[in-house]
Amino acid sequence: MLGAGLIVLITAGCFSRGDTRSGNDDLARYEQSMLDFPGDGTAIDSGIAKFAEAYADLTHADLAERMENLYAEQLFFNDTLHSFDTRAELVAYLARTGSGLDESEVEIHQVLRDGNDVFVRWTMEFRTRAAGRDIHSHSIGMTHLRFDTEGRVVLHQDFWDSGHALYAHLPFVGFAVRRARARL
Repeated sequence: MLGAGLIVLITAGCFSRGDTRSGNDDLARYEQSMLDFPGDGTAIDSGIAKFAEAYADLTHADLAERMENLYAEQLFFNDTLHSFDTRAELVAYLARTGSGLDESEVEIHQVLRDGNDVFVRWTMEFRTRAAGRDIHSHSIGMTHLRFDTEGRVVLHQDFWDSGHALYAHLPFVGFAVRRARARL
């Protein structure tokens, strides 16, 4: 049986709007969101600082409050696992995710700006328990961000290998993921 931490991490928000969409639907939504949320450069620096602080430790006791302060009410969010259009849905998902982890650290290594677009290169490490054993995952990723005039995120698109970072650690599923990767 899978540990509660990893189950929460993977399934948190599974029944929320959009989690059954195909990759093509997510691509179309991302492209449309780039039109819907052009962003504003006024408060990018403060927005980046809030982003780094909010994601530094997803197990932090005030995670929900940090995320409330980071994201605008209406937004586009896709972390390759789930998509959300409202802050309330996103905050609930991130709070469930954080509560399922024993440790979490996201370290930002580089921030690139191009007009109102911000690209953040990061590494993420987390620890949890599944199937009676400790799980330690370390992954790399990139996030495309846009901010509003108050430095709140209105567009958040992650690019990372969730199969390697999450699914490869699961019993049975992990075996299939690792085997498929080896064959490719």
